Amino acid sequence: MDNTKKEHSYTYWVKHDPNHPKIDCQPKKVEDPSQVQQPQTIGSQWNVSGTWEEKKVPMNDIKNSLENIIGMKIGQTKISAVESVEGEAHLYLSRGKKRMGYHLKITYALEDDGQIKYTDFTDDGDRDYVLEDVTDETVKHQIEDLHDRTKQYVEVFKN
Repeated sequence: MDNTKKEHSYTYWVKHDPNHPKIDCQPKKVEDPSQVQQPQTIGSQWNVSGTWEEKKVPMNDIKNSLENIIGMKIGQTKISAVESVEGEAHLYLSRGKKRMGYHLKITYALEDDGQIKYTDFTDDGDRDYVLEDVTDETVKHQIEDLHDRTKQYVEVFKN
């Protein structure tokens, strides 16, 4: 058996070139933590390039955010409570930008015992709703304000 080393490896030119500088590849302990540069990311630490990340947003958090709408005047009445929030909501990080994806069913109670039920409130603009026991006709004319405020408080998790 031949005990000679093979001459051909991908670093063969480094081993035999006396003019090539020696590279110290040994790890060194950093004494001052301020010398370490942490990459700035908008997502997780592992996702430095911001490619793709998905996080589920709990319905309780969305309901708590929507409670900021309580007291909003709509027509001749006001919103008195957020009765229920169901569905799914996700926060996406894609190509360095945060986006919200949601498909929700939301029920608002009104002061005059009526309800506004969103049967389909989605991130792509669907705003299907039903007015139950609402006698005030002006509510229908001001529903766009409620759409905008609801979207604002659902998408607060993007920031």
